[in-house]
Amino acid sequence: MEDRQIFYASGANSQAHCAINSMTVRISIVTPVYNPPQVAFEQCIESVLTQKHSDWEWCLVDDCSTRAWVRTRLNELQAQDARIKVYLRSQNGGIVAASNDALALVSGQYVALLDNDDALHVNALAEIAKCIANDPNVDYIYTDEDKINQDGEHYEPFSKPKWSPERFLAQNYCSHLSVIRTSLIDEVGRFRQGFDGSQDYDLLLRITEKTKNIAHIPKILYHWRAVTGSTALAGDNKTYAFASATKAVREHLERRSIPAEVSFNQTNLMVTVKRKLIEHPKVSIIIPTCGTRKAIFGVETCLVVNAVESIARKTTYTNYEVIVVVDKGTPDWVYTDLKRVGRDRIKIVDYDKPFNFSDKCNLGVVNTDAPLVLLLNDDTEVISPDWLETMVGHISESDVAMVGPMLIYEDSRIQSAAHSNTPSPHNFRRGCSSSDLGEFGMLVCARECSGVTGACALIKRDIYLEVGGLSEVFPLAFNDCDFAFKVLERNYRIIWTPHARLFHFETASRPDHVEPQEVELITARWGRYFDDDKYCRIQ
Repeated sequence: MEDRQIFYASGANSQAHCAINSMTVRISIVTPVYNPPQVAFEQCIESVLTQKHSDWEWCLVDDCSTRAWVRTRLNELQAQDARIKVYLRSQNGGIVAASNDALALVSGQYVALLDNDDALHVNALAEIAKCIANDPNVDYIYTDEDKINQDGEHYEPFSKPKWSPERFLAQNYCSHLSVIRTSLIDEVGRFRQGFDGSQDYDLLLRITEKTKNIAHIPKILYHWRAVTGSTALAGDNKTYAFASATKAVREHLERRSIPAEVSFNQTNLMVTVKRKLIEHPKVSIIIPTCGTRKAIFGVETCLVVNAVESIARKTTYTNYEVIVVVDKGTPDWVYTDLKRVGRDRIKIVDYDKPFNFSDKCNLGVVNTDAPLVLLLNDDTEVISPDWLETMVGHISESDVAMVGPMLIYEDSRIQSAAHSNTPSPHNFRRGCSSSDLGEFGMLVCARECSGVTGACALIKRDIYLEVGGLSEVFPLAFNDCDFAFKVLERNYRIIWTPHARLFHFETASRPDHVEPQEVELITARWGRYFDDDKYCRIQ
């Protein structure tokens, strides 16, 4: 186990722990119990009894276990420590009934959810208490986690993103350790019958409908045990949980009045949400070009004509226009071919200045009044016919400013799966297979991100103008990164989706080169965010 201190909460903050323990933050641990593996249960017990934060209680409910030792051990625990509360059910009622019985025993201000065969890090409750002390208004806290096998070996550390509501629709990535304000659990109606296997997910979805006071502690404070029959060992061990997860997300969206088709993908074990559009706002697709020709799939091609032709031929969304910003000196035949393939949807704007991608995009935006603008490189080609429906569905939410798709090289490798700012701005997973799942499903679920490439970015026009458009001091590189940072600083969300796909024949139109002064400028402006991408934390 090399460099575990990188992943785990360090025990070095003893002074902070002492300060925390002087506070009256009682955390109630809730654990339904049913025939746990004995060794695993003993380790679970030890992990609670050795917590550095002492103001806790443990509410255990036995759901009529058939192994005699379970009740004997629970009675021993209750006699051993006054902070331990035990209730023995007279009949098996399932995990929802047992969990609700445990909640009925709670007296603490916050509830921590712990499975009977898992373990807490020794600092888990101390870190939770510290988080609450720093923000007494916090309603929901989740932490990083890892898995532990039957030999006690730790593996698969999961460095989770900051609160990512779009990703949460695809997977309960928050999961362990989850700590929730008790009064809020009561307000939403506790656990619900009919969601066995995903009862925590259903509860958390309802919790997040009521509060935005959500905190993430980027430390591994929970160890999820991989035992036979556990979803930690194999995601498809509890198939009934998938139906419950799908139902939970579907009802969550219904309560939020978001029409969508919700299904479960058995291949990647993710919930898939496809929004149904009630409105179809006009989209203005803005393509800067100089009429470059290049071989694509072995055929000499005019890039911009190919891009516009693919839009016209494949796109199923009907309310769009194409604005092509054309450099002076572009051959006349390019104009002719654009008008032929674009037909009545095409508008051509002349550009008579030295090349500046940002300035050309800004010119395109001021030449439209469409509520949505889509910046698109001329070296792209549509793959997904419903690419615009998918992206418009995401941007229809009020706090979403920008949406980007999966961009793929000619050879089917990933060109961009959003931006990552660790260690510095770059296209995430560039060069990887477009069929990869990614770390914990990052490449197969729509998710919040720190930016998307300007090669294809759908943006609300009013927000584009609000932040000043693309900065013209970045004529070629980093203009999209700069734009994304401006958007994030205004607390808007940026979404990347793998469910809209385009080819991007990158560098086909211009050399792949970044000027040193551009690097210096983006670093001077936004370097404080580098190496700390809270949406993309990869070990």
